[in-house]
Amino acid sequence: MLGVKVLSHRDTVPGGAGPAAYSCARHASGVVALFADCDRMIVRFAPPTDASMLMRKRVRAYLDRQDEAPIRRRMICKTALIFTWALVSYLAFLFWATDTWQIALTAISMGLATAGVGMGVMHEANHGSYPVGPVLRRALGFSLDLVGGSSYIWRFQHNVNHHTFTNIVNADNDIAIGKIARLSPAQEHRWYQRFQHVYLWPLYSLLALSWTLWADWRDYGTGAIGENKFPRPRGVEGVLFWGGKAAWVVLWVVIPLQVHSFGATAAFVVITLLVTGFVLSIIFQLAHVVEEVAFPSYEGSPAQSDLGFVEHQLATTANFAPENRLLNWYVSGLNYQVEHHLFPRVCHLHYPAVARIVRETCEELGLPYHSHPTFRSALGSHARWLRTMGQRNDGRGVGQPADSASPIVAERT
Repeated sequence: MLGVKVLSHRDTVPGGAGPAAYSCARHASGVVALFADCDRMIVRFAPPTDASMLMRKRVRAYLDRQDEAPIRRRMICKTALIFTWALVSYLAFLFWATDTWQIALTAISMGLATAGVGMGVMHEANHGSYPVGPVLRRALGFSLDLVGGSSYIWRFQHNVNHHTFTNIVNADNDIAIGKIARLSPAQEHRWYQRFQHVYLWPLYSLLALSWTLWADWRDYGTGAIGENKFPRPRGVEGVLFWGGKAAWVVLWVVIPLQVHSFGATAAFVVITLLVTGFVLSIIFQLAHVVEEVAFPSYEGSPAQSDLGFVEHQLATTANFAPENRLLNWYVSGLNYQVEHHLFPRVCHLHYPAVARIVRETCEELGLPYHSHPTFRSALGSHARWLRTMGQRNDGRGVGQPADSASPIVAERT
């Protein structure tokens, strides 16, 4: 088996050849394990199977028949619309909002628009799936820095750790939120977590606020995201990191203070970040923290998984509301998380068609395919999982895929 070391930011940038770009195709070509730093490997996946190779072949055949020009135009129009929404909200706060309700209204609108930028522009660009050239794609990815995050750190945290080690304790930081909550059977249980299905919902709103005020600075200072080391930004990436932080201060603090009081500015910024954080948290939790998926836990260094990369992604990921066109537009295909995790460098506008191929292949070959038909059913599954993890271990074993003996397509109503 082969391993890949994350040696520099080039392994994660859009269009790069490193782990950020891995799809079903990349893993099927023999790259089936990943080092989180230069010294240790977290998990070694099993070799690619004939099933994963067949899935790759079928999706590639579909993509080869597509004309990317219409996809590119649709993405550019969508990006322009989302940026316009954000700009109008920002200008409305600066030049229209005077009363408390007006400040709150513009902040809520800005928060929803910022979440839209994150899901529809930043996310696509930093995955390398936005169908434009690498320079423009990198510029679009920088939109995260303008709303408080760090695109550099995000690419390691999300593209490398989360997309490779999905739902693996001590490797995927998306399921590691400290002692506040227990999301995996492998995590330690604390008595107060019996109430997490109640108190965790409002705490989800702190995600973007945490990025902006604390998490990026902590990760930069320690040179690690959780237990996984990454190289601090240097050179051009260092300039962009610090430039992004400075730009955020100018856009969100300096300019508003020329028009509004400190209190009004603080209220606008905080409400915006709370709304953004809540939306992003919910969308991502419904894909990975629900009843049907697996939460593997491994011991040893390197740990050995019985699953191949594709099988691991199928076991740990779920779709939701795939037929909801309005939701699909707003979340930019993040309701098709199965397809996104298998083919992260494919533009989300292809996901409905790719999903039919993936699902049919899973049904044909006996592979799991988790999908909730509605947003409400996925939300209910997440709530029940929070309650279960707050009370006890569900008894299936920390490394056992959910529904391993169930029908091929696990779908709840």
